[in-house]
Amino acid sequence: MKPNVNRFHNSSSLPDTAEVAVVGGGPAGLATAIALANEQIPVVVIERSNYDQPRVGEHLTPEGVGCLQQLGLWTQQFIAQHQLCYGVRSVWGEAEIAHSDYVFHPYGCGINLSRPAFDITLADLAQQKGAHILLQSKFRRAQREEEKWRIVLETPEGTQNIRAKFIVDASGRQLVLAKRQGQTAHIQDQLIGMVCYLQTRNEANLPSEDTLLLESCEFGWWYFAQLKNNRGVCLHLTDSDLLCPGKNGHQRTWHERLQSTIYFRDLLSRYHSAEKILIKSARSHCLNQITGEGWLAVGDAAMSFDPLSSMGITKGIKSGMMAGQAIAQSFRGDRNFIIQYEVDRTREFNQYLKMRFDYYQIENRWPSSTFWKRRHKLEITNEDRNTISLSTPIFI
Repeated sequence: MKPNVNRFHNSSSLPDTAEVAVVGGGPAGLATAIALANEQIPVVVIERSNYDQPRVGEHLTPEGVGCLQQLGLWTQQFIAQHQLCYGVRSVWGEAEIAHSDYVFHPYGCGINLSRPAFDITLADLAQQKGAHILLQSKFRRAQREEEKWRIVLETPEGTQNIRAKFIVDASGRQLVLAKRQGQTAHIQDQLIGMVCYLQTRNEANLPSEDTLLLESCEFGWWYFAQLKNNRGVCLHLTDSDLLCPGKNGHQRTWHERLQSTIYFRDLLSRYHSAEKILIKSARSHCLNQITGEGWLAVGDAAMSFDPLSSMGITKGIKSGMMAGQAIAQSFRGDRNFIIQYEVDRTREFNQYLKMRFDYYQIENRWPSSTFWKRRHKLEITNEDRNTISLSTPIFI
């Protein structure tokens, strides 16, 4: 269903100046805008889409539910638009299913979000608080002039300029601002997600899938989450160089590997066959420099996590809220908050790498598998690192 986004601003109402420009209207960028708007700081969010395309990444753990409560979004009306989730079932390290329930967490559940509807809800909240949401506008370049940025945008009305005191890169793994500032990313792997959105065959006979399902396989692993309106999203996570070659390589990879699973083959038989497979980057990376003179990065632009962590959206919202507070303090003359923001992000990424390594060590059933051998090493080789491109598309 095409979302109604007419309530947002268009480029004809674009202000000439703003205190802060946020490049990217996903959860991280919008959380940054909300935090800034709460501080009464004028902010423009520059979003290249019209929120009319699928956005991958849907699961929020109970910690993410806490973020929604903090934003004031956790209402019955909000919950009705999405799918509650009560834990994780995983086939990892052995052929039997292990259960991890959310019931013992203080919030009691997670949630599987319908996107981009969730992003639109965040954009609504940001606009209600005073942020300017600009859709269908592409960031082209930014130049520092007299302690302000001159930002060039491509909008439906043509090329337009805006001046801002500060810029936030919230463009995800595309790094559209950070790369133009000469920053590089420490890339840890070449993980991709093969993504399919599915519709049930027989709604009356479909059992409730109120938990996530994960299953490892020789070439990677599988993920499934039930969505609202008898829909589901399924991903096969593998490395980009492990796909089947040829014109129909993506389809062959999906269907051949699905047949080798224990549980996913049966689960997906309840849904119509996948008609379209999206290929999205799911790599882990961290910018070598997350902040600079008059700019910083949030969410996946600052650092991106393996989907195994289930922390993509939660991380984006939390880092956006902290970034907004740090920018507000810097405007008051205290840069220590921005310095601390970068220190905290670096510490968070190092903790994540340790967690990721520990989780992948659990699976040892395919000792000769290239995919698993790579993840049983502390670091990938320089040769592998050089094969990874910064231009791969955004994942979550």
